[in-house]
Amino acid sequence: MKKIYKQEHFRYYENLLVVCPDCGEDAVVENEHNYKQATLKCRHCDLLKNASDLVVYKAFVNFYCPICAHPIRYEQGNLKEKPKINNVKCDACDSRFQIQPKIENYLNSFPKEEGLIHDPVFGCPYYFQADFKGKLFWARNREHVLEMENYVSSDLRTRLPYRMRMVERLPTFIKEAKNREAILKILQKWKNSYK
Repeated sequence: MKKIYKQEHFRYYENLLVVCPDCGEDAVVENEHNYKQATLKCRHCDLLKNASDLVVYKAFVNFYCPICAHPIRYEQGNLKEKPKINNVKCDACDSRFQIQPKIENYLNSFPKEEGLIHDPVFGCPYYFQADFKGKLFWARNREHVLEMENYVSSDLRTRLPYRMRMVERLPTFIKEAKNREAILKILQKWKNSYK
């Protein structure tokens, strides 16, 4: 009897499984789509980071000296607090001014490894990633792995007429019959590596 695909897992968008930057084991990123509330938690080394801890500021000033019309440009980054007033000096006439700088904020995330997919807030690589014939094959979390395994192992994959599911948007190399056994081996390895 042929196995018919039926969606079993729905929570593959809630949390993201990543590699912990401290111990290298699995860690969870919660609320990744809202950097103000995002958290990184590792159950192995008890790492707990909030995205708000990563917010840093950049202050910059860009204007012309009112005395000699010489351009004045000043920039300072990686500040933990917003500066209120900056003292700047004109290099041409040595005049000094107190200027309220323009401020930009950004996340000072962990350094990213080339060629891997990383979470958008902390910059940690996804826990489930593998090279498959020169293409990056990845999964967000265990539910994502289980749902892809369910889909790839199915003989009949029906489409819903009114919407497209995650599995139907998978890259072609994952859905091709010739790659089925190899993809299922990777998914089985991932499933067994995370309990």
